[in-house]
Order: sequence, then structure tokens, then C-alpha cells
Amino acid sequence: MSYLLAIDTCTRHSSIALRDATSLRAELTWECERHHTAAVTARIKQVLDECGLKASQLGAVAVALGPGSFTGVRCGLSIAKGMAVAAELGAVGASTLAMIGVNAFDIIVAAQPMPIETSVIYALIEAGRNRVAVQTFDPTTQQAIGAFRLKSHTEFIASIEQPAYICGYIPPQLSSLLHIKVASAPLNLRRAGYLAELGYARWQRGEIDNAMTLAPIYPPETNAK
Repeated sequence: MSYLLAIDTCTRHSSIALRDATSLRAELTWECERHHTAAVTARIKQVLDECGLKASQLGAVAVALGPGSFTGVRCGLSIAKGMAVAAELGAVGASTLAMIGVNAFDIIVAAQPMPIETSVIYALIEAGRNRVAVQTFDPTTQQAIGAFRLKSHTEFIASIEQPAYICGYIPPQLSSLLHIKVASAPLNLRRAGYLAELGYARWQRGEIDNAMTLAPIYPPETNAK
């Protein structure tokens, strides 16, 4: 049996999931704040123990590369790279907003039922300082429209095209300003189960990344520094 472990620590919510060839064996999602490394490694062990598995039985690891918080992104990536290199696992990296590669759908948007009469879908990730990282998707083709952008709350509201559907992490101070269709709270939760689903499909197709060269995805202003 081939197992894939998915790890996402890109924001204050951390999530891990374990998938085999036919099912999602386990999934944990919780608010981690600034304790990603210790909490995530402990819960990976917990999941493996409760499923009666050892780390040596894993075949691949999928990891969210960002955008997200600087520390959070690097913690998850470090854990995943360490496991992949040490155990010679297949590695699959994915953006929190758009899966790397053509025609792949966003790990947030992949969790949403397609809304009716929607011209555009906005996937959001909290970026701090009253900003969000925004990725736009075409609901018909299920493809990203351009690259993600970092926007203030007011800039994002001013850029919205109607009719629209918004999903992902929506800060409370932003949600009070929105008067359009927003995904419900359970659907807005970014879950590693969807990362595991997409990562497993890529792994089975042989679309493996080099664990040694996987790098975080940060907003443009961060990459420029």
C-alpha cells in the first residue's frame, strides 16, 4: 500500500492528512499560532501511530509552499523536506492558492462546490497587516486567471467583479465589509485532505518535485528582498 502525507502550515491554521490508494485515512486541522514545528511533528507521529503505520511506510509527502506567513511556510517546508530526503520519499509542492502546473486547481477552491451564476471566484489567504493574498479563478474552466496578488482589504473590495464568489481565509474585519456571496465557514477552512488528494494524483502520474530545491512562495514584495 502506498501512503502520502500532506502538510500545510502556511498560516495560523495547520493541517496534516494521510492518504492511501483509495481513501483519506486521517486528517487534523487546528489553530497553531507560533508553535508549528513542535505541534506538527507531534501530530504527524500521532496520526501515524493511530493508523498503525511507521514513517518508513510512507511513499510521498505533499507540502503547501505558500503564500502565507514567513515562519509558517518555512516550518512546514522544512519538515516535509527533511522527511523526503531522510526517507527518500517522493515530494510534491503546491501553492496555497494554485497547484503548481497547468490546469491544476487551487487547494482552497477545490474544496468548494461550484456556485451558480458566478463570473469569477476569489481565493484568499491572510497576509497580515490588513492584507490578503488573492488568486482569481474562472469557474467555467477551473483555471487561474493570472498570478496571485497581495492587496489591502480596501484594494481587494475595489477590485471585485460581480457576480463573484469568495472562499478561503476571510479576516473578520474584511468579512464585515463584504456584501456578496462568501463560502460558509466549514468550506473556507483550508484542509490538508484536499492537498493530499491533489498531491496523490500528481505522485501517481510521476510529477515529483526535487525535495532539495523546493522553495517557499512568498508575495512579490517579500521575494524582492
